[in-house]
Amino acid sequence: MTMLRRAFVRKAIVSAGAVMAIGLMSSSALAQAALPKVRVGVMASGTVKWELLTMAARGLDKANGFELVIGDYATGDAADIAINGNQVEVIAKDFIVVSAQRAQGLDYTWVPHSATVGGVIVKKDSGINTVADLAGKTIVVSPNALDKSYILLRAWTQSKLGKDVTAVAKEVKFAASPLANETLTKGDAQAAMNLWNWNARLLANPDYKQLIGTEDILKDLGVERKLPMIGWVFHEAWAKAPANVAAINGFLTASQATKQILLKDDAAWNGLKEAMGVGADNNLFLALRDQYRRGIVTTYSEDDRKAAAAAFAILAKLGGEDLVGKSPTISPGTFWAGFTF
Repeated sequence: MTMLRRAFVRKAIVSAGAVMAIGLMSSSALAQAALPKVRVGVMASGTVKWELLTMAARGLDKANGFELVIGDYATGDAADIAINGNQVEVIAKDFIVVSAQRAQGLDYTWVPHSATVGGVIVKKDSGINTVADLAGKTIVVSPNALDKSYILLRAWTQSKLGKDVTAVAKEVKFAASPLANETLTKGDAQAAMNLWNWNARLLANPDYKQLIGTEDILKDLGVERKLPMIGWVFHEAWAKAPANVAAINGFLTASQATKQILLKDDAAWNGLKEAMGVGADNNLFLALRDQYRRGIVTTYSEDDRKAAAAAFAILAKLGGEDLVGKSPTISPGTFWAGFTF
């Protein structure tokens, strides 16, 4: 074989190998591309992201036939804008907002994500041992007067004590979550009602206690079942499109599988410490983890939807149109019927 012939053969072999490698890479890339993407918009520093990070880390998206794309946003409002502009397919919101949007003709729909709720936090040495002891005290609430836990507290005091807490308190202040906690710790308020994860930051300190939880308030008001407030929100038309049915079902299935991991597997939480912002504070880490676990949703049935309707009626009575929108009852289609567990 001449030197020229040998060189040609070597070149052909290398070329064939390169083509085979490219073919293998192309097949892999095509297989990956074949998975539909589900883009989920969340607050970059929010608690909802913990589940998504775990889902991606465990490969539960691809195992359920889709590729998860996490979109980080600075605020919940920014995520709202993203889904309105079709930059993401899924966000997290409470069902009250979804009902109000459907009453305006929008086609958002909802599947429960979390039932973790807040409550009233006080210092253990404050002398405040019952809700009645809030009379004459300053209360700080986050974020505003339409906070759902605060409205439920008002309903509870009217029902159980005969007076609205706003009428008997010395003052009710409203503030962003970090400032609300600071207001309590500095003594400028004697009680705080904040988002659950900010309450957990207080409860990680042994000097604080929960006076009453929103879950207990709901039970006392006749809502016996655990009530998920926050859920996955998406356009009904998108979910019903034949090209997307498998993707939304895959996402919701992966969501439930991830919840079970977070509920039962302590090791799964180790990789979330940075996202949780706990640093080396193990008490805070455990407080956030345990509170999160308490709110993990395990059922989505007709009984759950009836409980949500009962809570909606209580909120509508005190919050009015400013809170629940134009419909005095939950708008039809608010709860997505295409997936149950």
